[in-house]
Amino acid sequence: MRATRRAYWAFTLIAFAAWLCRSVAFVSTLVRPMPSFRVCSQSMMRLRASAVVEAAESTFHAIFSNDKRPVVLYDGICNMCNRAVDVAIEKDSGGNRLRFAALQSDVGRQLLVFCGRAPDDLSSMIVVKPDGTCLVQSDAALYVGGELEGSALLQGASQVAQALLPKSVRDVAYDALAANRYSVLGQRAQTRLGEEGLEDRFVSL
Repeated sequence: MRATRRAYWAFTLIAFAAWLCRSVAFVSTLVRPMPSFRVCSQSMMRLRASAVVEAAESTFHAIFSNDKRPVVLYDGICNMCNRAVDVAIEKDSGGNRLRFAALQSDVGRQLLVFCGRAPDDLSSMIVVKPDGTCLVQSDAALYVGGELEGSALLQGASQVAQALLPKSVRDVAYDALAANRYSVLGQRAQTRLGEEGLEDRFVSL
């Protein structure tokens, strides 16, 4: 309720600022139109950006208010990525370690903004932790592997790679695979919304 109230006042402020800028722009046409218009435009852009960030922060707090499991953001139309999600769900059969959301979903777009990225950025999977930490690229992939207690092989391999390989090397390999992910197993027409019995594993607004 408090987050909704903050969002309401943020958008109310934007509406008031828009009216004020139009009024100032009209009056300024009689004196110095262009500088005043540019100032208003810049102010509006800052206000919009502030409102977007505040909405993203509200989403983050709502997602983690009663559930501290990290959220894994993945490319929802990538078949290889969806297969990796299936493996993660299978190896975390109790559902105690991870939750999932497609990058293209409303949750995914809001959390991308929370992590300081563009809302349409599909370049990397991301793990969002309840303390606000955002892991990307190989750090995200290896974190997920390290959480899979149902697979000693995946968990061990992830921990060894994290410890022994420099992040720069790991990220080069990750980026190469990510850039070619659609050519590996293709892509689907739409993102999954979760399956029966797995509703608790997929995050939605």
